Amino acid sequence: MLILIGSFSFASLMRFGHLPVGESRNWIIVLASVFMVVAFYGRLYTLDSMQSLTTSVRRAAMAMMWALSIAVLGFFASKHVDSMSRLVLFTGTITAFTLLLLVRLPFFLLIHRIIGNRLLRKLFIVDGVAPREMEGYDIVLCADLGLKLDLHDPAVLHALSSMIREYDRVLVDCPVHERESWSLFLQGVGCIGSLLIPELQPVISDHAKLRLESASIRVSTGPLDLRSRALKRVFDLSVTCSVCLFLASVLVITAICIKLDSKGPVLFKQLRMGRGNRLFYVYKFRSMRDDLADATGSKSASRDDKRITRVGRIIRATSIDELPQLFNVLRGDMSLVGPRPHALGSKAGNDLFWKVDTRYWLRHSTKPGITGLAQIRGFRGATETHRDLTERLRYDLEYLRNWSIFRDISILLATFGVVIHKNAY
Repeated sequence: MLILIGSFSFASLMRFGHLPVGESRNWIIVLASVFMVVAFYGRLYTLDSMQSLTTSVRRAAMAMMWALSIAVLGFFASKHVDSMSRLVLFTGTITAFTLLLLVRLPFFLLIHRIIGNRLLRKLFIVDGVAPREMEGYDIVLCADLGLKLDLHDPAVLHALSSMIREYDRVLVDCPVHERESWSLFLQGVGCIGSLLIPELQPVISDHAKLRLESASIRVSTGPLDLRSRALKRVFDLSVTCSVCLFLASVLVITAICIKLDSKGPVLFKQLRMGRGNRLFYVYKFRSMRDDLADATGSKSASRDDKRITRVGRIIRATSIDELPQLFNVLRGDMSLVGPRPHALGSKAGNDLFWKVDTRYWLRHSTKPGITGLAQIRGFRGATETHRDLTERLRYDLEYLRNWSIFRDISILLATFGVVIHKNAY
């Protein structure tokens, strides 16, 4: 962006003897703004761009050409084309492309001189097999840490997920019979994860000069890329801040009513499984008697549940008890829209959720939400049967497969129609 502004300012100075003013200045500002948007969506500022000079220069050049085309067409359409000098446009473009190469080349060399091949942080997890060397990877032996993957133990999943969250790539070497479990785990974490398949080595051509790492299969890429996550986060913060200000009086009045109605804290917090199978505390307005609170959520609330207070019955029926989760969104633990976070003791019938369907862990590859696709389709309240869970899971996975910011907006708007629901008790 600075290269664009500097190049066209220089071209204007050379042509007219002064920096751009009036419409010319506005055109340069529009050009720079369009470039930033195009560069962002063109993946100019991603790790793979920083790894390859040709990729970096190609994407920057494409972004610049698109930005110039859009800006020029915009000024033609607005009939301000007379404010542009063809000589300034030509000189500025040539200068910008030249500076692009001159600046990106030393920057690329400097980055690689300082960081080398460590631009991407890569982790190699060895579980239940003989350790082997893997160039460019940090190596972790599960046996040394006393960890053994267990899809039925949230504490183990939390520990493993917390260990790999700072890494950009994860490669796992494990016995054949453990590969399915590791695949589910990596998909649930939402990272770029692969499984090492040593038996593929004999069929890899020697002429390819490939390393052992090539004998692997990628099993997870994560549902949202960096660009989508950034867009979703900006949307979450914008809406949440506005809603908090708009509903401030409701939050205060509810807190006072809870305090006057029964003994105990205003807020109830409960440990739940969040993004990447990592544990976090979710906050709600307390709607039950404090001495009968269920810390693990092993007993779902029923329609005539004696644990629910008078105020609690009102705020649960109107979903006001969920409003403190707006602060979870501000903290970054949750999103406005996403699969609902469940308590660790939640059951479908008599079975824990993850024992009903092992795909359950896949829903944690993105942040949990205050509302979600399953909720607007009518699946909320107690999970009395296995079908109650599998149907919710089906909609959660559908949401992850077809995510878009417009779908988040539509789900959020549809939520207003189910705030008061027959299963909200």
